[in-house]
Amino acid sequence: MNIVIIGQGAIGLLWYFKLSQCANNHVTLRCSGNVNNVPNSMTFTDSKQQQHQQILTLASDEHLQQAELIIYCLKAYALEQAHQQYQTFFNKNAALIFSHNGLLNVQSFDVQVNSDQAIAAMLMTHGSLKNDNFNITHTGEGKSDIGLIAGNIPEKRRIKLVDTLDKALPLVTWQKDIKIQQWIKLAINCVINPLTAINNCNNGEVTNKKFKQKIEGILHEVVMIARKHNVSLSLTELIQTVLNVANNTALNCSSMRSDILTSRKTEIDHINGFIHQQGLIYHISTPHNTALWQQIKKLETEYSS
Repeated sequence: MNIVIIGQGAIGLLWYFKLSQCANNHVTLRCSGNVNNVPNSMTFTDSKQQQHQQILTLASDEHLQQAELIIYCLKAYALEQAHQQYQTFFNKNAALIFSHNGLLNVQSFDVQVNSDQAIAAMLMTHGSLKNDNFNITHTGEGKSDIGLIAGNIPEKRRIKLVDTLDKALPLVTWQKDIKIQQWIKLAINCVINPLTAINNCNNGEVTNKKFKQKIEGILHEVVMIARKHNVSLSLTELIQTVLNVANNTALNCSSMRSDILTSRKTEIDHINGFIHQQGLIYHISTPHNTALWQQIKKLETEYSS
């Protein structure tokens, strides 16, 4: 399969490496932002601490035109701009996959061509750590859920797509309705990302009793907003899910904490900020999520001004 990965972050390079290991795939990488001095190869450390090298092949406009599958591995705030930049190159049969934190309103994207193009969301639990530019470590095995969020995809192409991804980085599962999983992931991110970033701690610290009431407050607001989107979530189950994820990734550094520590822009606007904005739209008070959104924005301001 002809595949283009857009984005050279931890997840983008994880997919690039894994998909490149399959002889039937032709994989290229489109770097985002102003990336200078791209090396000839990337370094990949697997979950058993074995180090590997993989030749890097950069994606040209022609590669984009010929791609059967394009995987965006970008921050939520960068994805819409990148899609508008590249969409005119895609052929109508190419499947697009968006991998990011938070929620995006894909229907609001300025899609000028191929409005029926298959666009899927991918939710991952694999751990991938960026050690340096083009150097990552696969810190934890996980799974990926994929489901359509726009357009249509014939069954034969869907089966081929899932099979290709599953052979490279199992377990990959197709979801007929990805919406519930998106909201569950959003809820997890609303808790773990800002709390670890603000308190400068690993994920496991979120299970501390001192965060109990705050977690309940954050998730109660998520449940209320989700209901307005016709998604029914159990607060009790959601709390347990968040605690399980925090325990299972206890030693991990969340992506938002990593962004703060390295003075990068975070995805807070699409996580707690999304709940805040939806609260304004539906006249629902979201003090917990609003406070976290404001705190992270303040931290960003301190190093971006």
